[in-house]
Amino acid sequence: MAEAKPLSDNVEEYLEAIHRLSQSPRGVSTTGLATQLAVTPASVTGMLRRLAGLGLITYRRYHDISLTREGERRALSLIRRHRLAERLLTDLLRVPLAEAHDQACRLEHVVSSDLEGRIADALGDPQACPHGHPLDPSARDRTISLLDAPLGRPLTLARLDDESPDVVRYLAERGLLPGKPIALKQRMPAAATVVIEAAGQTHTIGASLAATIRVHRPRRAT
Repeated sequence: MAEAKPLSDNVEEYLEAIHRLSQSPRGVSTTGLATQLAVTPASVTGMLRRLAGLGLITYRRYHDISLTREGERRALSLIRRHRLAERLLTDLLRVPLAEAHDQACRLEHVVSSDLEGRIADALGDPQACPHGHPLDPSARDRTISLLDAPLGRPLTLARLDDESPDVVRYLAERGLLPGKPIALKQRMPAAATVVIEAAGQTHTIGASLAATIRVHRPRRAT
């Protein structure tokens, strides 16, 4: 079957942002899109009209913004290509994880479906990006926030929801990356911090950052 007509990089960025915001408690709004994409609200309004005209979103001013089935399909495809590009950059090209997200944002728009398959084969069909997000964006999330994890139980770090370079660099320097065993040792609400143990070292981090770190659900004690 022939590939769908290519979209501009700008249109794809909007679809990706709309999908991402749709997963958040606040949902999708013109203001949220403007903030995330670093553009003016007027620019967002113009693009939303264009996306609606392309049949990629449903949109009425001052009402909910949502992806159509085709818009969702395009967004999920783009997100998969982005995560696969991150895997290529870190696994084969040895790009530091803190730089992978921004570099993948450029690559994701030029990866064809054929090239996507070849990259996946070359990497051994990975199931997650280096930040821990599943390559299949529609996969069920079975993780919990570190902030909500039980104290003192062995945990495995699953995913970093905040992929900004400074945050990833900070966590990487402390060995707090997907796949690493950790334990939540203490919550300190008054200081808005938590204490984590990893590889025999303790680290104190802000509760707001801990909320963006996902861990696998621990097995129930027997």
